[in-house]
Amino acid sequence: MRLEITRLEGLRNDLLMRLERAEIDVALLNIAHRQRLMALPGIPRHREASHEEANGVTECKITIDEHLKLLGVIDAAGNPRSRAVAISNRNLGTNYGNIAWQRTATPPVFHVTEDPFNYGTYSCLTAWRSGALSIEDLRVDVAGQRVFGTDGRDLSDEIEWATFGQRVLRAGQISPIEDILHQFYDLRHVLAFDHHKDHGVRVKNLCYRDYPAGFRENALRAWKEEGVPRARYYHNAIGFSRDTAIILQREGTVEEIGAELRNAGAGDGIILDNGGSVACWAWWLNEYRGGIVSPTIDYRPPGTSAIAFVLKGPVSHDLPGGSVSYSVL
Repeated sequence: MRLEITRLEGLRNDLLMRLERAEIDVALLNIAHRQRLMALPGIPRHREASHEEANGVTECKITIDEHLKLLGVIDAAGNPRSRAVAISNRNLGTNYGNIAWQRTATPPVFHVTEDPFNYGTYSCLTAWRSGALSIEDLRVDVAGQRVFGTDGRDLSDEIEWATFGQRVLRAGQISPIEDILHQFYDLRHVLAFDHHKDHGVRVKNLCYRDYPAGFRENALRAWKEEGVPRARYYHNAIGFSRDTAIILQREGTVEEIGAELRNAGAGDGIILDNGGSVACWAWWLNEYRGGIVSPTIDYRPPGTSAIAFVLKGPVSHDLPGGSVSYSVL
């Protein structure tokens, strides 16, 4: 494992973590209060959420430590039971288009209510039963509760879990924003507007008018014709090279995130989370009690979903004392 942090107060707060594929024992996905979240519409953007809806989602969120307890990564006292790294995945359960597959859950397909299911395929971080990890384009049959590859092959018994993210890097090529703009249901992750101010309200109303049918064209119009600037947002992304899983958390446009993943060696990559919910947890912090590596300035701990990568090897080593810093192989 290799960790790089660049922190310039008020300018940059970047995290880049590399996990060797051979180092990963298993990857785990948790969704908080799964059944209750599926009965809620997440956080509606094209209409106002009712008080009950907003409170319901808030009450479903749990801290990353609580996610890790449910996954068995840390014990009841909060101590790591294994070497592990975890990242936030809070778009799942809050935004339309963010769906997941969990083979052993009931039902296996997770989604919020009212989701229009209007993507032909879903780009997903995919954990295979074989232990392999990849980014796959999947076709999801919600009615039949099955998941298929783009070639039509039923993969339901081969995939342990999968969770959607916007694919910003495909086979070494940065995805054009025009191709994936409509997959950012919270459009503030792509376009810069403040929905608390009059101008931002007008932009929001323009973009979400006639959702979902008109969403993509409206958003493109706002950007290209109305002059709404692009947002440089804080994103949580993951990419893969042949030998390495690359976790990237930094500010930038969607294309910049794709470029940074490529610069780090990834061939494929997706964005999983954005803004104040982005976090990376690691087992070695606080004298092997675990903790957040590099939080965002406006970090909000509770979230709807988290992903843990359990690594091989002991949690800690009993090293000799003294003034020498020991290394072990």
